[in-house]
Amino acid sequence: MIELVSENLDFLKVQVSKKGYDPAGLDELFALAAQVKAKRRDLDDLRSSRKKGQRDAAISRDAKRELGDRVRQEEAALKELENRMTDLWLLVPNLPDADAPDGKDAASNVVVSESDTYKRPGVGSPLPHWEIGKSLGILDLESASKMSGKMFSLFLGKGSRLLRSLISYGLSLHCDKYQEITPPHLVSTNTLTYTGHLPKFAEDQYSTSRDDLWLIPTAEVPLTAFSADQVFDFDDLPRRSCAYTVCFRREAGSYGTDTRGLQRVHEFHKVELLKIVEPSRCKEELADLLEDCLRIIKDLKLQYRVVDLCTGDMGDKYARCFDIEVFAPGLQKWLEVSSVGHFSDYQARRANIRYRASDGSKHFVYTMNGSGIATPRVWAAIIETYQQADGTVEVPDVLVPFMGCSVIGK
Repeated sequence: MIELVSENLDFLKVQVSKKGYDPAGLDELFALAAQVKAKRRDLDDLRSSRKKGQRDAAISRDAKRELGDRVRQEEAALKELENRMTDLWLLVPNLPDADAPDGKDAASNVVVSESDTYKRPGVGSPLPHWEIGKSLGILDLESASKMSGKMFSLFLGKGSRLLRSLISYGLSLHCDKYQEITPPHLVSTNTLTYTGHLPKFAEDQYSTSRDDLWLIPTAEVPLTAFSADQVFDFDDLPRRSCAYTVCFRREAGSYGTDTRGLQRVHEFHKVELLKIVEPSRCKEELADLLEDCLRIIKDLKLQYRVVDLCTGDMGDKYARCFDIEVFAPGLQKWLEVSSVGHFSDYQARRANIRYRASDGSKHFVYTMNGSGIATPRVWAAIIETYQQADGTVEVPDVLVPFMGCSVIGK
């Protein structure tokens, strides 16, 4: 860490400023790095003096004790400096990929592809999903709100079956290529820190009050932690894993935005895909991952587009990020349903995930992930896209075997 800051300060300042981070923060890191380096050197000298003094019979016992006390004091001072440097380092965002478009906000994002064939609603003026769901008795947001508060959902009957069908189909698409894992839904502070969700975004997470445990915001967290402190052989890469979990997000910054229906919820079901790759194959593996995440959207015949996020809009942990968005006809708006991106070695350094090259040297891997299926907005888009004039909802062909019916009606 010290070498990275000291030798690349000007470059780092330029890169982190593209993420909206104040580059002046790196000056404090640089100063701390210099202090740590000097403190370590002084401590080594002091330890050497203590070692020599312990063998010198001419030095009094009190002097030896005093020398030992000084060593312990300096060790504590060094630890404090190192902890402060680590705390600051964890707030520095990942460096953007050279291929990511530059820009400060979503206005600089680039639409790179869009579907040309998709299902269209069988009704002239599409209704929003919450109206259809209430009419058919398959979505009850009022009861969910009474139980848990705003931005929670309750599915009923075929609405619940549609949710389960999406998860089942999503897993069936990916479980042969990706190792299926069922991880814990509660993780430690260290585990959330590995992926960059802590410490900066603590307000967006749910935590337990009695334990050092947090509810996962995405399966990316435990899937990444599963490989923490491991060294993989080069031939074992890429490592692919997938998991179905319930995900929990406070959405602390969403208040004042449109949260009606299933657009933003605190709890949702998702199938996540994750890869651990050798860095030189990052671009190729990311393109492959993006195609995997698009599969179910294409199969459902939803109108979609892929957006290449600019440096200022992709978030702290990403080096490159693509959003998959689907169009909700009843809302007349695009909904982001999957973020597919790579994190370079940002997470690997935090979680200490490395690989062994052919010459025996060890290097950090790259990590990447994306949503194979995130249910709330996809569920909403299906209901709005497949609504029919008689008030029913047609079931997408690929889900009929899982649903056991072709129409959702009263």
